[in-house]
Amino acid sequence: MEIPQKNQQVFPFTDEQKKILNHPPFKHGRILAGPGTGKSTTAVALARELSSRDPVPRIKFLTFTRAATIELSKKIVAHEIYMESASTIHSFSISALLRNQGSATFPTPLRIPDSYERKRLINPHLARKVGVNVSKLDKLIYEMSAKWESLEEVHHEEVSLEERARFMGAWGQHRNVFGYTLLDELPDLFRQALNNYDDLVGLDYDMLIVDEYQDLNACDLEILRILANMGVSMLAIGDDDQSIYSFRKAHPVGIQNFAQEYTIGEEYDYDLTICQRSPRLIFKWAQYVILGSPDRDRKRLPISFANNAPEGTCALLHFNDEDAEASAVADVITWLHNHEGMPLSDILVLYRTDTIGGVVANRIREILNERNIASSDPKMIYKLLSIPENRRLISILHLISNPSDSLAWWALIDLTRGLGDVFVNTIYDLSCRSNISFGQALVLEAERGFINCSSRTRAYASSLWADATKLLQNLHLQDNPPTNWATWVQDEIQAKRLPPCTTEFLDLLFSIGSDLDENESDDLDRFLSQIEPKAKDLYQSRSDGVRFISMMGSKGLTVKATIVIGVDNDIIPFPKGDRNEECRLLYVAMTRSTKYLFMTWVTRRVGQSSYAGRENYGRRQYSEFLRGGPVESQDGLRYLRSLTVD
Repeated sequence: MEIPQKNQQVFPFTDEQKKILNHPPFKHGRILAGPGTGKSTTAVALARELSSRDPVPRIKFLTFTRAATIELSKKIVAHEIYMESASTIHSFSISALLRNQGSATFPTPLRIPDSYERKRLINPHLARKVGVNVSKLDKLIYEMSAKWESLEEVHHEEVSLEERARFMGAWGQHRNVFGYTLLDELPDLFRQALNNYDDLVGLDYDMLIVDEYQDLNACDLEILRILANMGVSMLAIGDDDQSIYSFRKAHPVGIQNFAQEYTIGEEYDYDLTICQRSPRLIFKWAQYVILGSPDRDRKRLPISFANNAPEGTCALLHFNDEDAEASAVADVITWLHNHEGMPLSDILVLYRTDTIGGVVANRIREILNERNIASSDPKMIYKLLSIPENRRLISILHLISNPSDSLAWWALIDLTRGLGDVFVNTIYDLSCRSNISFGQALVLEAERGFINCSSRTRAYASSLWADATKLLQNLHLQDNPPTNWATWVQDEIQAKRLPPCTTEFLDLLFSIGSDLDENESDDLDRFLSQIEPKAKDLYQSRSDGVRFISMMGSKGLTVKATIVIGVDNDIIPFPKGDRNEECRLLYVAMTRSTKYLFMTWVTRRVGQSSYAGRENYGRRQYSEFLRGGPVESQDGLRYLRSLTVD
């Protein structure tokens, strides 16, 4: 369902959608919208309608996932609506904090570490400073992040009071020395700034249209409440049936209680109940699953499918072991592509746990590779960021923008033979004593000739310093940044003024560069900060091959065929997961497809996959969420033979 271009015939919206298009810009409202009911299309149509008013209200779209943000921004541009691009809550917080310097306390310039820097450098070093292993450190970081997100103390039973106190002291020093800010803390910093200052600039909106409202946590919701008290009207769009992010303290109660909290009347409480996406058979199966959620709001209006909805194809297939499961899934993909003419990018393989994703999905990819069928590797982003040549280039690029970038210098040290923890700790201690950053301490020590180091370490450190500074001296940026950073990087590499990188990484930089708007590419720092998140977006939404993604990562995607592997009862629902959210997670996975839905399970798993969901061998059953539903389990190999018969 597309919005028409200007001066074209108006699309015949449903009565439900027409009611929303009349929503006034200065009133709070809520839209409860099931999957495929056209919520984003309707929201953009409303924004377009409001943009014709005089005066034009200042409106901004906010959402949780980057994928949803990208799609909304594309629709805004495509339909000539003159308003800001959509933003995630995190990017909205970053923009506000940078625009209002001094309103929050964090190391400057703002530097958010990527996954390589966190896993390879920050977490192991911080764990040693605290005196715990990395597993315990992960629990401590989770506690801290959970407090930012829930605004309440969250204590892990395996963490002692002493460990917690040591961690908080060490982390505060660590982030200042290395100059990093964690992405998860930014919304809370913004919330605090809103509470502390009533003169923040750049927030004079008339309306915020907040998509995926059910995915917001207590901190996000508090930000919106403060803005509403400042006079901004809120239009909340979401579906409590698709709330699946409890790991970041999101809860469906946010969208469920919106009408009461914002005191909206029935005239501004909207429902979109006609699914325009799912075929009849898939829709009925998914509805059976979600209606079985024990704590689901019984007052929700039922979702129905469109009158012209196709029948669709769905099947629940069982196999004797994971090898047969993997081989059969590869056969289904081959059949969809070769026999049904389906583009590989329209085929999605979903899994619940990393074990299933690592064992079964990897085997499927191996078989597809043998058949010359392209597929994506969900870990490729981290692999590219971890290759030494690529990491060296990233670090040098960071140093071009900030010669004292502590994380960049630390990565170069990590890549240099002969320089290890002893050298890092020497510079770290100097930084603490002098109350300067790690990067500044390294520059100071280099100017002294690394006199505090052994002769051997001094030689390695001096060589690193000489090579890096020579590179930086030979590089010159114009007063105006390049129009394409990837092209500039390529030219500098060819001129041997930048170190080389892999072809795959350079291709990625070009793909990212073509996907950035002006605000994201106006300087090198912004460009570098987008590499990992944009790469993940490209992998999830625009891969040329079959996409392998976790069920949670599939949120917001729409494809022609979805294959959900490993729907064993001990995997979905996951034994340690919240039963209601596990049900919603399966519902989300089932509603991605517009034509085909296959789900697989195995009667007995062996080896590594036998530990998926439980720690014992034995016979398995398919997910209890599917029992008694409209689709019965059948022999997968027999079903596969029926597909191959013309």
